[in-house]
Amino acid sequence: MNRFLLKFTAAALALALCLAPAWVGVAAQVSPPSTPVRGYVVIDLTPAGSTTSSAAGVSGAQQVGSAGFATAAGQPVVSHALLWNGSAAGAIDLGPGTVAAVGDGQQAGSANDHAALWLGTAASRVDLNPSQWDQSVAAGVAGGRQVGSATRRVPCTTKKGSCPDGTRAEFHPFLWSGSAESAVDLTPFGLGFGAGRALGTDGLQQVGIGLEVIGINAYTGPFAVLWSGTAESAVNLNPPDSGTSQANAVAGGQQVGYGYTPKRALLWKGSAESVVNLHPDGYTSSEANATNGFEQAGSGYIFDPVTLVGHSHALVWSGNAASAIDLNQYLPDGFTDAAATGIDADGRVVGWAGRGSSDPANVRAVMWVPVASEEAFASTLSLDRPSIVAGEAVRVTVKLSRPAPQGGAVVNLSHTILSPTAGTAASPLTVETPPAVTVPEGESAASFDVVTEVTTLDGFTRPYLINIQATYGATTPNAMLTVEPPRFLSSLSVAPGSVAGGANATATVTLNGVAPVGGALVALKSDSPAAVVPSSVLVPEGQTGVTFSVKTNAVTSSTTATLAATYGSSLPATGTAKLIVNPPAAQPSDTVSIQRVEYVSSKRELSVQATGSNASATLTVYVAATGQVIGVLGNRGGGRYDRTFSVTTNPQTVVVRSSLGGSASRAVSLK
Repeated sequence: MNRFLLKFTAAALALALCLAPAWVGVAAQVSPPSTPVRGYVVIDLTPAGSTTSSAAGVSGAQQVGSAGFATAAGQPVVSHALLWNGSAAGAIDLGPGTVAAVGDGQQAGSANDHAALWLGTAASRVDLNPSQWDQSVAAGVAGGRQVGSATRRVPCTTKKGSCPDGTRAEFHPFLWSGSAESAVDLTPFGLGFGAGRALGTDGLQQVGIGLEVIGINAYTGPFAVLWSGTAESAVNLNPPDSGTSQANAVAGGQQVGYGYTPKRALLWKGSAESVVNLHPDGYTSSEANATNGFEQAGSGYIFDPVTLVGHSHALVWSGNAASAIDLNQYLPDGFTDAAATGIDADGRVVGWAGRGSSDPANVRAVMWVPVASEEAFASTLSLDRPSIVAGEAVRVTVKLSRPAPQGGAVVNLSHTILSPTAGTAASPLTVETPPAVTVPEGESAASFDVVTEVTTLDGFTRPYLINIQATYGATTPNAMLTVEPPRFLSSLSVAPGSVAGGANATATVTLNGVAPVGGALVALKSDSPAAVVPSSVLVPEGQTGVTFSVKTNAVTSSTTATLAATYGSSLPATGTAKLIVNPPAAQPSDTVSIQRVEYVSSKRELSVQATGSNASATLTVYVAATGQVIGVLGNRGGGRYDRTFSVTTNPQTVVVRSSLGGSASRAVSLK
């Protein structure tokens, strides 16, 4: 068997454990659906206020996953565990952490680096971290049992390998029954594996990986493993032609995962020899993440060697590679990538979908709901852009599964405004959606506009979500529209705040966010001819502010001019700033020159000689550093002045100032 030698540092192992993919094991389904699936309707589960989200598991009416929330602008995004009940509006925040799986009313995942179990509320969380283990994560739940992994650092007991800090990492698979005390270590030592992780369960069996420990922090594997409740029951599922493998989920006697090389989705039925290759033609790689006992869900990757661009596709199988259905075809227009991470007994599939950097929540939690109707039904709802600024409109297109029947198809429309924060505060915007749109006979799509309008700027600091829904043929696809706060002027400032008439000042206008496409044209005015501003200034697209010059005119007395700037994409906002324009400073009517300044230390005498252009002026001597008066010079006539003063210390530098405005300074010579 060709085995790949995998060496991990202890830190990498701990990180891998905490950030492991959230695969889910679900309740068994051992027979196919009674009615063939005709298509899927996609439900966007993105919760209001989130920066990104992903669904990890589904069981009946419940879906679980996680979403990132920023507590404030510029603050780090915090992952929160989420529970949905079929729609974004029904999202329940279980607190900081992640949820990996759901089953029988329980949710399993991690919080505070410990495996966690919830029963539908944040307050119900149970810490599953096993005693004497540092960190843990739960990855699957069903039938009142949970599976996952735990890691810890222990002292090195061998000289093999590298042990620079005297410790090595251990990570083991675990099985719980609702409490930390119930933890069962599933490490399959009997298979020669000293490490591993449990990733899924259907309540009876557990699946995951095992690794052979070949040194300190050095392993071979991973290899797919199946358990039946104890470490001794472990079965090595690694196919004969796979260097490594991983089992992600189990249900109804089926186990799914992947093997290498290349990475390909696999299906087992209890043994390595039973493996079925699910890898579909045309895909570079694939992976099965979930099963309901009859169907399998996962993803496939397609890489274009010409464009060097690749995309992830959500996939559903029915037991063989040829049965693969690419779920990306059911996504609304604009979505390019997706993956399926969970599937329940009714064939509902959850995962994530993304459309790139143009989407504020570029990865969104989604659910694909199978539809068996032979009649036309509403299949997708697409937006011409995923995000708008409040006050703008968006074009929405509803598509049917087939052309509309005779007389056309009347599609009923509705929307819900989702607040980014908890509370009952009134929405700062209104949304207008037509009650219905008609798809003409023989056509498969129709478009309509959703218009937003701002009612107040107070408290409108974070984006709102609009859940737009279209109902026809017993299906209701939705689209989530992000409505950004309206752009408006947040401040106007001017510097310096006081200038002499004829001098220029610089003013700055600042918006509450970046300027929209085409820029933001800010209207300007001044209430005084003493300060002149342009009629407007443009804040460039993508920028938050811009500066402009304020010209001033000569004045005979001090004048205060009030400058104003107004801008608002929906509701105009005005900012003001005051600029004081002063008359020119009075010019001195004479000049002063210092001929000599000497200090005799032994006598403590300061001698000063100066001249002035106006013989009638009075000249006073000052200490330059402090402004302290030393004395008045004697007027000797003809513009000549001098005097010797008795001072205790050398003033270093003196200023001679005329009563008519002239002045001069000079350093003191020491004698």
